[in-house]
Amino acid sequence: MNKLLIALGFSLLATPLLAQSGPGYRVHLDLTQPTNDQVRVVVNTPKVKESQATYVVPAMAPGTYDRQNFGRFVRDFRAFDRKGKPLATRRDGTNLFVIEQAQKLARLEYLVDDTWDVTQDSMFIFQPGGTNFEAGRSFVLNQFGLYGYLEGYKMLRYEVTVDKPTDLHGATALPVRRVSPTQDVFTAPDYVTIADGPVLYSKPDTISYRAGGARIQFAVFSETGKIKARQVAATLRPTADALAGFFGQMPVPRYQFLLYFVAEKSPLVPKDGRFGALEHSYSSLYFLPEADSAVLRNLLLDAAPHEFLHMLAPLNVHSREIGDFDFRDPKMSQHLWFYEGVTEYFSQLIAAQSGQVSPDDFRRKMREKIVGAGRYPAVSFTKMSSEVLDPPYKDMYPNVYEKGALIGLLLDIRIRELSQGRQTLRDVVLKLREKYGPTRSFEDARFIPEIVALTHPDVQQFFDQYVVGSQPLPYAEYFSKIGWRYLAAETEVKRGFGKLGIQYNPEKEQFISMGTKPELNAFGLQSGDAILAVNGTALDLSNARKLLGPLSNAPTGALTLRVQPAGATTPQERKAVPRDFRIESKHVVRPIENPTPAQRSLQDQLLRPQG
Repeated sequence: MNKLLIALGFSLLATPLLAQSGPGYRVHLDLTQPTNDQVRVVVNTPKVKESQATYVVPAMAPGTYDRQNFGRFVRDFRAFDRKGKPLATRRDGTNLFVIEQAQKLARLEYLVDDTWDVTQDSMFIFQPGGTNFEAGRSFVLNQFGLYGYLEGYKMLRYEVTVDKPTDLHGATALPVRRVSPTQDVFTAPDYVTIADGPVLYSKPDTISYRAGGARIQFAVFSETGKIKARQVAATLRPTADALAGFFGQMPVPRYQFLLYFVAEKSPLVPKDGRFGALEHSYSSLYFLPEADSAVLRNLLLDAAPHEFLHMLAPLNVHSREIGDFDFRDPKMSQHLWFYEGVTEYFSQLIAAQSGQVSPDDFRRKMREKIVGAGRYPAVSFTKMSSEVLDPPYKDMYPNVYEKGALIGLLLDIRIRELSQGRQTLRDVVLKLREKYGPTRSFEDARFIPEIVALTHPDVQQFFDQYVVGSQPLPYAEYFSKIGWRYLAAETEVKRGFGKLGIQYNPEKEQFISMGTKPELNAFGLQSGDAILAVNGTALDLSNARKLLGPLSNAPTGALTLRVQPAGATTPQERKAVPRDFRIESKHVVRPIENPTPAQRSLQDQLLRPQG
């Protein structure tokens, strides 16, 4: 991507001041003259009573669970009074800017670097949570990465005026006035709302439809034009219909998908191969590869249902830590098991209940999550959640999608069992939505007791042992209730290519075999060998899932791998056919051959569509 500067030319003599229209913030961005990967932000501020004010640029974006410190991208920060006279300012740490004689303050000006086009090191911001400025082509505007608020004045109105090229369309879930072909105005009642509304500017490629009473909108930017909005919309239509069926009616009137697809050879391709999305209340922003249709479908179906479901939680059910998010010094809720874990569980459950995946696929997915959860130590999930920004819990965050989802599954089973099928976890969450909704927050310490009060007293023990406590989840006991058998380990004979773990090495841009020995797989691979091609097709991130799948998913025919052994310089061709291997499997989950009527009934209640 070319470096670009968004130069607004806001000299005091040449540029008129933006007029105030009542209390609040009026922000101006100009996307028409970029030259060096920066954008100038002009903020007309509300009247300040204090003699000293602090302008807060977010330390963290909601939903990311990691400190980004967006203040490090701010340059040349200046403040002016109503006559254009400079006011004294100083920087306080990374994200705070102190303004003297603040009662005279009328306007702030500064430059912001985008976050995508920097070194991808340990401080790099995951693309869906950052900003990207590309002249005349596309702009990704996560608004928490562009401006902040004066401390004590966070909940005032925001009006953002954007000057833009005629041929670029700004897609967003925020209210917008298309003032002219070259100007848009976005509005929000407060900073929390404006920060929750990303905008994607690109040449228009949009489509929408209605599902469950909601307008579902799609806006796509594809670097080479390979991916189209209609393709994405068609892929996700069954998901939207399934969600509508699960809820009865969508919990929001509208929802906006914003999708940026990066080309295979683009400099923006993540070094670690990490793609994904960031949720917002009425939208979600995706950063995905321009993959082939089958791979694209899998990527979308992996990410979109989860992000889509965040319109239930935390939008409609959230704690005070989220409802009044502290952008300066973030405080975390105890209930990531709910926001992320139950959301992930519901995304998998809906796919099964709607017939998008089979009950066996659902069971296999839960088994994968058990394997994933086993990589993390046993800790209190509420303690981990509340302290997830700091070691040692920071590195445990991915477990919210593994153990968190399993907590959701087991809690759902327990609620169904105790109510004899008359109540489900879905019912509980919908009751909580009715009570709270987008504008009312619950108290963190009262959330679990409230769930217990809505269900059964025995549910308290479940939370005490497995959510607040750190006892291992009782897979065997709970899975037996729905006709599944769980074994921590089992040795069995399997037909296939043997034991093969494969991991992508972003530095070498290679797929490396892991956790194996030559005698344990049909190709004679050892850990550290690189797999370069499958059946003559070179392996890369865009086709890896498709080409490597037959190595583990019920293989039926011969495969030829091009392999570069560890330490060797010359690749080798190795052909193999599936054969029997004696393999020790961990965390085995399989159906009970002759389930009891009670087991069969509870499983049917769980996996059949809701009425």
